[in-house]
Amino acid sequence: MTETNLKRQFKPNKELDKHIFHYQESASMTSTGSWFIDLENKKSYWDDIAKKILEYPSDFVPSLKMAMTLYAEEHHEYIANIFSECAVSGIAFDTEVLMLTSKNRKFWARAIGKPVYNTNKEIIGVRGIFQDIDDIIQKEINLEKASEIVASQNSRLFNFAHIVSHNLRSHSSNLTLIVQLINDLESVEEKLELLDNIKDVSESLNTTIEHLNEVVSIQTNSNQLKVKVDFTDTLDQVTTSINQILQNKNVTINSDFSKAKFIKYIPAYLDSIFLNLITNAIKYKHKDRDPIINISTSKDYKNHNRVVLKISDNGSGIDMEKFGDKVFGMYKTFHYNADARGIGLFITKNQIESLNGEIHVESEPDIGTTFIIKF
Repeated sequence: MTETNLKRQFKPNKELDKHIFHYQESASMTSTGSWFIDLENKKSYWDDIAKKILEYPSDFVPSLKMAMTLYAEEHHEYIANIFSECAVSGIAFDTEVLMLTSKNRKFWARAIGKPVYNTNKEIIGVRGIFQDIDDIIQKEINLEKASEIVASQNSRLFNFAHIVSHNLRSHSSNLTLIVQLINDLESVEEKLELLDNIKDVSESLNTTIEHLNEVVSIQTNSNQLKVKVDFTDTLDQVTTSINQILQNKNVTINSDFSKAKFIKYIPAYLDSIFLNLITNAIKYKHKDRDPIINISTSKDYKNHNRVVLKISDNGSGIDMEKFGDKVFGMYKTFHYNADARGIGLFITKNQIESLNGEIHVESEPDIGTTFIIKF
């Protein structure tokens, strides 16, 4: 065999080795692992990069029995459906899913799969790739959260500006009008009568300024140090402070904090949240029954184990079709209570959102209201 023929013979192998090397480098740099499910022999195969991404040793032998352990529990049903459709009906998939490593670390992956056919056009397996895209997804989630925060802050700023321009201007106009009337009157008795009106307007003006100052202080105080706060202790402190009201209104409070006993939070904010929502439930009690307030905590395992607080009552309820988009607005009221100010829920929402939390409300007239807070 001549040297030329020898080179020709080995050239394809060298080319193949080069392609394999480039494939492995590309797959490694993009965190893309390959896999194959042999339906005939009921076996599963991963390449080395797939094992590395899933934090298994290079000599690990995967099996079909462990398939579901590779995915977060909340995605089990979805994964079972798309794999079944691919293996039975030949429907390829390209999706994003939460996967689990051997160390129980969750990460977002892009999973692509397609059926493998034999010469008789029968499906004998499923093959594909998955790519670790956790950084990309987390950036998208953070961007979405940032966008929501900005939108929420803009909304609060607009609300704040409206109160400043409308309410303060209203008080200012009233004072100006009264002063003009005093100047126009000659009778001392009539002038003295108008002085009482000045007192009323001044008190209203002072109350409005206090409310605005409270809103501003929320943003300033959100930088306070968070500490470990006990839900039971917080509830005890709040109920002790309003014990007389609870007794007079014959209020029953049921609590269950077994699923989440503590939270790292600003204590004053949690006190305020409990106080506002409990007194709100009492203030808007149903006219035909005593108030019953149920308070509980839980963990949102689908969303980074966030602590969730739920406060429900059997009060008058809110017509959500009419007022759903105004529940948390400043100076918005939905009942005919003489002492309704429409500031408590606005303050509560601002406190929660200033620490990147969420508050939602579910309510039915004559049935009651539930506030759900995700810290």
